[in-house]
Amino acid sequence: MENIKLFLKEIFSDKNLIAALIPRIRHLNIPDKQFILKEGEYIQVVPLVMNGRFRVVQADESGKEILLYYIEPGESCAISISTGLNHEKSRIIAESTEPTEFLAIPIRVLEEFFPKYPDLNRFILKTYHTRYIELVNYIDNIVFKTVDQRLINLLHSKKGKNGYPIIKMTHQQIAFELGTAREVISRTLKALEKENKIINHRGYIEVINL
Repeated sequence: MENIKLFLKEIFSDKNLIAALIPRIRHLNIPDKQFILKEGEYIQVVPLVMNGRFRVVQADESGKEILLYYIEPGESCAISISTGLNHEKSRIIAESTEPTEFLAIPIRVLEEFFPKYPDLNRFILKTYHTRYIELVNYIDNIVFKTVDQRLINLLHSKKGKNGYPIIKMTHQQIAFELGTAREVISRTLKALEKENKIINHRGYIEVINL
């Protein structure tokens, strides 16, 4: 319980809000590759990630998925909040990408607490703003940048998370994140390897001089 309280203090400054939230939320731990939300379901709770990560995707009728965003520690899901508060069925899928610890906040609690706690409203607005910036950047990447530029930016961002030159991603995973075909990514990575910028390995990429 104490670790939950400490975590919430990092997110919210209102002690009354934290005290009111604690008895109304659930603390959950789930393994890798577990769904917390599927398309067509009504949203009962929204996640607030403590450790781990969720991916949020949307699928078309053929089953092809597009990555919308990741929910990292300290973040929540803007689409789940909006859809839940409007009592609509979900059009997204949310799945853990590693063992994940999170707090499940019921939609009815959000509805009840919105008028009482401005600190909660600020957090929700910040969540929407973060997703909006991600959307703008995503559109900018697709419209204005070539695949090799987008790929290099992705490799830089992944390298920056741990400071090591090893990026444990398959060509298919990279293609999924960039919204393109695996064959395109494989060709681009091969070209980068010929330029001595990376080394391709099975299941991971070693960054040399990007």
